[in-house]
Amino acid sequence: MIKKQSILLSFIFSLSFHSPIFSQYSLALNLVPEKWQGNLLNPANFPTEKNLVLSLPHLQGGIQWSPFSLYKSSSKDSLNRIDLDLNSAIQSMDTINRVNLGTQINTFSIGFKAGENLWIALGHRFVGRAMIQFPKSLALLAYEGNKPFIGENVILSSRLDALAYQELFLQMGFRLKTDPAISWGFKIKVLDGLTGAKTLTGEASIYTHPEDYSLTGKINYLVNTASINTRQPFANLGAAIDIGFQYQAEKGSFSGAIVDIGTVFWKNARQLSLNKSVTFEGLPLLDAGQSIDANFDKWIDSIETQLTPLSEKVSYASHLPAKLFLHGRYSISKSSYLNGYLFLEKYTKILHATAGVGYLLTLNPVLDVGCNVQYHVNGQIQLSNHIGINIGNIECFASLENWNSLLSVAKKTQGINGQFGLNYVIKSSKSSNQHSRSKMNEKKFFRK
Repeated sequence: MIKKQSILLSFIFSLSFHSPIFSQYSLALNLVPEKWQGNLLNPANFPTEKNLVLSLPHLQGGIQWSPFSLYKSSSKDSLNRIDLDLNSAIQSMDTINRVNLGTQINTFSIGFKAGENLWIALGHRFVGRAMIQFPKSLALLAYEGNKPFIGENVILSSRLDALAYQELFLQMGFRLKTDPAISWGFKIKVLDGLTGAKTLTGEASIYTHPEDYSLTGKINYLVNTASINTRQPFANLGAAIDIGFQYQAEKGSFSGAIVDIGTVFWKNARQLSLNKSVTFEGLPLLDAGQSIDANFDKWIDSIETQLTPLSEKVSYASHLPAKLFLHGRYSISKSSYLNGYLFLEKYTKILHATAGVGYLLTLNPVLDVGCNVQYHVNGQIQLSNHIGINIGNIECFASLENWNSLLSVAKKTQGINGQFGLNYVIKSSKSSNQHSRSKMNEKKFFRK
């Protein structure tokens, strides 16, 4: 029979996946759409009260997996050390699990006013997304071995979808001379595919015979892969566009945007295919004078021969995960705001949805804090916090999302997201608020 794998391997398999969970954009940006990084959610978000913004590195990252019971599967021994029951943790998984990873590195961007109602920006960023899917039975097989599955046909079908690219973008924002104000914007992006993988077919199963414990299996995989490209910049070209609008009233605003409508085209890719049945009846008996090492090497060679995929050159396309953002904001006072938002994303043919409300409080010109409560379509509730520090021309902000699922009071854990950003800004001599107040004063004067 197959021996148990190491605890480390089993723990890696225990960090699994779930259908509507995803490594999302940092939705804490909805609290501060006036920040320069707000254009990631909507190209119509641009800082009207600033003449120039230079974005220093802005980092976003996160991992989301299928919710599973971590703390309920652990206990403390007599020395107060945590003892994790991996079998209970694996049993709490879903039948089909997913892990999603995402990261964004906004290396630089610069935005400036090109007129009273025109905003132009240029920038660059790296983006990476990955999704791995596997069944609970694969994690059990890795941890328990094949003993629990004797006489059963175990489904081990898995898949990997990954995409990493860099982009150069041009953003333009326009503010119409209306009352209330209406803004709209778009962002055109040139993409350069760095590496990718796309599973077209991913089927596997294994059967353990109850009498002699021999193994038979079926494997049918078809995967497109693009190796990391470092020699030819923009060899795998692509393009994308963002478009959005914003309606700004005296006490509130409403905005919407469609983001990342685009595709990367991989030219120098390979297609790996493997479709065959495999058998393993154990190590053959040694002949006289034959060493164990030589016998083991022959067995390894036979396994490699059975599991070596065919490879051929192909070209394929990867569509970016398209996103829809809707956002509303109400000014409770000069220093506090109530936010509501809806986020939809389609990734690997699965539609993910998140809705939330948030509260932002400006304590003083130097410090602002906020919090979000987010609800996922799968019933999971996430909490996030934001902090912003403004000193002179420097803006610094950070947020941490879904931290509540890592607490011991949580029934299940499902991952975490976060971000950190810096901006250098040159403010306008007159703010848009001052403009609106002066217009109101003019109306009152003429009424008199």
